[in-house]
Amino acid sequence: MIRRPAAGCRRRSGFTLVEILLVVVIIGIASAVALPSFAKSYRGAKLRTSVRMVLAMHRNAQSKAVLGQEYTALLFDVRKGTVELVEQSGPRKMQDSFFGEIGGSGGGMGSVMSGADFGDGGGEGGDGAEVSSFALRKLEDTVSFESFRGGREIDELFYVSYYPSGRCEGYTVTLADGEGRRRSVTVDPITGKAKVQDG
Repeated sequence: MIRRPAAGCRRRSGFTLVEILLVVVIIGIASAVALPSFAKSYRGAKLRTSVRMVLAMHRNAQSKAVLGQEYTALLFDVRKGTVELVEQSGPRKMQDSFFGEIGGSGGGMGSVMSGADFGDGGGEGGDGAEVSSFALRKLEDTVSFESFRGGREIDELFYVSYYPSGRCEGYTVTLADGEGRRRSVTVDPITGKAKVQDG
């Protein structure tokens, strides 16, 4: 025989209004605490991405110079906000064959040109060595080069040579975003190791 539950013993499913309001209040408090840190992390993401890009280009230039036993260089273009890895055609040639006669009227870097400025991705340096762009990367929006120490410079185009021995010209490049955050990448000329610092 099936027994029917009494009318007053029926179970009610769901949540009460008080329980729902309590959950909403807890979610609101958690969001108010967490959102500022999330926003701060997101705002600094572009600067961190640009720093990682500079580090990756440094490692690529160093590896290509050692493995290919040739001179390479990184070109930091302040006006365009780009970092370019440039290689020369033959192994064990003088690194200045990238740039021609510095400040001269010849081709290559002597006329302030990088490998990416040539239509076919390459051009002739001052001594006849071919200059070719191996990789070109751009900084994230709102991120720019604030300062550069070391290497050499022509018309806001800074360049650093990398040698087949694994060494390079020591340099420090500082990047900044639109909200005043800064990070510096310092490369040791002897070991070739890069170090990142805030400020």
